[in-house]
Formats: sequence, structure tokens, C-alpha cells
Amino acid sequence: MDEISINLPAKPEYMSVARLTTAGLANRLGFTIDDIEDLKVAVSEAGNYLINQFSDITVLNIHYRIESDDRIYVQIKVPGAAAVVNENKSKESELSLFIIESVADQVKKEIDRGVIRGFSILKTGGGNLKNE
Repeated sequence: MDEISINLPAKPEYMSVARLTTAGLANRLGFTIDDIEDLKVAVSEAGNYLINQFSDITVLNIHYRIESDDRIYVQIKVPGAAAVVNENKSKESELSLFIIESVADQVKKEIDRGVIRGFSILKTGGGNLKNE
């Protein structure tokens, strides 16, 4: 099992680093172009969702865990307590959640006091879940 962690400034312009890292790891595992794109979209949407959700975060933690040649888990979360900006679910936030759940094989939301503070995303090469 391989693990990679990156801490990025919580700014939308740094999500390109997350997308490139995600694409590189998925490509190394032999994911199809479609699966790579799906995972990049899920990671990017999750990161942007969290960045837009909070007013005082400075860092976004992204942790990749590769368990086999066809499975990658990605955790995206904000460290520490942060002040919520967007308490009401906007259409943009709802769309982001829909997109994340549509392109990933599994999504778990890390919820604290009714607020999403992180995502755990599973993507498998070929989109096939095995023994889950």
C-alpha cells in the first residue's frame, strides 16, 4: 500500500496541483482516460466545495491511499475548526455534491455538527467495485 499526502493553500487556483497529482497517480495505476478524468473531477469538486464552504481555512489536506493496482482512495478535508460561510445549501453546492457522487465509485462525507468538513472518495480502474 502506498500513501501520498499533500497540503495545499485553500485557494481555487491551487486545485490544479491536486488535479495533476490525481491524474499522475491514476495514470500510474493504469486507469482509463475516462476514469482518470472522473477522479480528477471528483477531487477538484470536493476541494472547491470545501474551499467555498468555509471562511477561515488556509490549508486543504489531500491524502491518497493506493491499495492495489486498481483502487485509489482520496481523502480531502479541512484541518481544525473553521467558520462556516455557506450554511444554506446553494444550488452550486448541491451541484458539486451531485457531481462528486456521480463520478466516484464511493463517496463518504465527513460531517461534523451538520457541516461537511471532508470527503473520502474511492475510485477503481474500470469503475468496478471488488469485494466492497
